[in-house]
Amino acid sequence: METIIRGIPVSQGVAIGPVYVLGSVESKLPPSYLSDEELIPGEVDRFQQAVAKAQAEITKLKSSVQADARQDVGPIFDAHILILSDPSLNSEVLRRIQRNRMTAEYAVQCTIGEYVRGLKGKPFLNPRINDMQDIERRLLRAILGRQYEELHSLGREVVIIAHDLTPSQTADMDRDHILGFATDIGGTTGHTAIVARAREIPAVVGLGNISDTIQSGTEVILDGSRGLLIISPQESTRAAYEKMRADFRRFGAELLSESGRPAVTLDGCRVHVQGNIEFPQETESIVRNSADGIGLYRTEFIYLENEGEPDEETHFSSYSRVVKAAAGRPVTIRTLDLGYDKAFHLQDGENFTLEKNPGLGCRAIRYCFANPDLFRNQIRAICRASAFGEVKMLIPMVSSRDEVQKVIRLVKSVQERLSDEGVACDPDMQIGIMVEVPSVALTLDHFCDICDFFSIGTNDLIQYLLAVDRANEQVAQLYRPEHPSVLRTIKNIIDSAQAGNVPVSMCGEMAGDPMFVLFLLGLGLRNFSVSPPQIPEVKKIIRTSSLESARKVADSVMSLSSARDVRNCLRGAAAKYF
Repeated sequence: METIIRGIPVSQGVAIGPVYVLGSVESKLPPSYLSDEELIPGEVDRFQQAVAKAQAEITKLKSSVQADARQDVGPIFDAHILILSDPSLNSEVLRRIQRNRMTAEYAVQCTIGEYVRGLKGKPFLNPRINDMQDIERRLLRAILGRQYEELHSLGREVVIIAHDLTPSQTADMDRDHILGFATDIGGTTGHTAIVARAREIPAVVGLGNISDTIQSGTEVILDGSRGLLIISPQESTRAAYEKMRADFRRFGAELLSESGRPAVTLDGCRVHVQGNIEFPQETESIVRNSADGIGLYRTEFIYLENEGEPDEETHFSSYSRVVKAAAGRPVTIRTLDLGYDKAFHLQDGENFTLEKNPGLGCRAIRYCFANPDLFRNQIRAICRASAFGEVKMLIPMVSSRDEVQKVIRLVKSVQERLSDEGVACDPDMQIGIMVEVPSVALTLDHFCDICDFFSIGTNDLIQYLLAVDRANEQVAQLYRPEHPSVLRTIKNIIDSAQAGNVPVSMCGEMAGDPMFVLFLLGLGLRNFSVSPPQIPEVKKIIRTSSLESARKVADSVMSLSSARDVRNCLRGAAAKYF
């Protein structure tokens, strides 16, 4: 019987084949101690040799993966090498061996296990937990003489199902035989997801307990674009997806060959298609896909890469690197959207307060106002980076005009201080806001005189409009971008921005969905910001459309009163025009 399970899409593409369920990479070792002090030097030597072997393996793996990756994944493996070289980690393992007479493998397990326990409960640091577990498994195998499960030489075509996968395992996958993978846990920003996208491996994560409920050999279809795992598909479903897979590959090749062409409609309207990034190394993909710039640079990753609160120089180093790599393209840097699902651990040991409703709590600009030193450090870094190219500052989670004016005053104060210090910055740097809170969407005309630009953040806007937590699996089916209230709100936002002569873009997932591009174009949207792999497709849709056809689609959709009718209309338009 055909069963469809919905997860989180992290790497687009279609995979069709039998399942291979990957078991736990390393079971926990029982307590293990040395019987005599004379054995300690030998145990120290076992550990140090394992570290050297692990570093050599990672260096080799980095080189082989980077040779055919579409984006720079080197920093992920560089971080693994640095962790293996960390004096505090090594000294703690050695302390357990020398003072507690632990065996090398048990000392490694205890040390890294203690570190991981300190990170748990902080969702935004899950990728770091994944990295540490990856290093632990590699060290244990080096010490014990065991090998990783042979993901680089399975010998047959399969779809991998696992509870979780490490970045190293994903990087080591045999692309000739591993068609795609799905995991119980994970998110779009994890290192495993990044490596999957870089290697163009279709992937879906966040499927719950699928690794416990499915058996190896079961036929599945994995839809990495929609986040679906279809178990025991019907013949008609399989045939449809086989055609989709062939079309996807052919279309991908066509898009790649045309990616350098600008997005101009058939009747001559120029549309700007920019990219969203989370890591500096993704700028390479922005350039390769001929994006018009970076429309959204999410800066929360800095907290993933640092133990505690990053200082101004850490922020500046990342921002200036992106601005320089963008090579003259505009870069829109969003200030920190911490809180909600992005917890972190400060150097002074202070944690986020657990809130009953964090989605409506102290997050984003609210958190920044509550932590002025943190916010000022980031603003100084952004202003300094503006000396290297066209930089815009984007403020998230704005709900009132007062908040925007407060930010503007703070930015002007920082710019004056930098000028007094003789530090270069752009005094005319544009400041805009995310339109994602209904109070702003309904009164956007009140913001036109104080904002340089608007960016529609559909991910949060939709959940606030529909009162649906987008991270809650129990109500996920109610999160519908095609809901008429969402579409009407977006139309009002675009109309208000145009009336106020303020540029407006969209940076949420909706902007990169092929089903919505023509509709948004018809509403008057002329600036799209999407994930880098989506840039060629969005540009292609725009180049093969006319404003007249787009307006007809928008008019038809806006006359409908149900989400189902809207979806059917948009699908019909997509099939007709593309």
